[in-house]
Amino acid sequence: MKIEKIFELRHPRAFVWEKFSDVAFVAECLPGASIIDTLGENRYKGRMSVKVGPMAANFDGEIAIETQQRDWTGVVSGKGADARSSSRANGSFTYCLTESAPEGTHVAITADFNLAGALAQFGKGPIIQEVANRITAAFVHNFEAKLAAVPAARGEAAKSAAPAQSNTLNAGGLLWSVLRDRIVAFLRRLAPGSSAKR
Repeated sequence: MKIEKIFELRHPRAFVWEKFSDVAFVAECLPGASIIDTLGENRYKGRMSVKVGPMAANFDGEIAIETQQRDWTGVVSGKGADARSSSRANGSFTYCLTESAPEGTHVAITADFNLAGALAQFGKGPIIQEVANRITAAFVHNFEAKLAAVPAARGEAAKSAAPAQSNTLNAGGLLWSVLRDRIVAFLRRLAPGSSAKR
């Protein structure tokens, strides 16, 4: 499954590049993701925690990052497996940074991932595509919020060092919110005179 996202950040490209190259910083912005250990040579041991209804899965595996500052591009790739459900996942996250005035950065992201095993049933159809879009939107929101907080955080090391609360991606909740939004939109279209009143 492939997802593309374009957005603008009100920060200089060099600063955005520095943060995109920090895998731990990126993981903190992605719901359910965490870095467990550094393996060297731009490789890391990571985990993606997902909850779908009563089923919880922890995808443990490796993450690698490759950057080309000459082109201001980078690729974060990873693969992992959940021992309990025998599910497997792999994917990549490509980004390209372009300067935009004044002192801003244009960011183009392409995410591509695959899911196999017991949880693969949730990886098909337009609903999971919309869930993935919402996860990507959450990442963009979190990334921009953390960028904006960096200068202040330098003076508040104690707060920034505090352990994070539960960082599990509630895919079931996202699925339900997508279904709810679609049902509400469908009922509104069926309501008599709904288009005439507008």
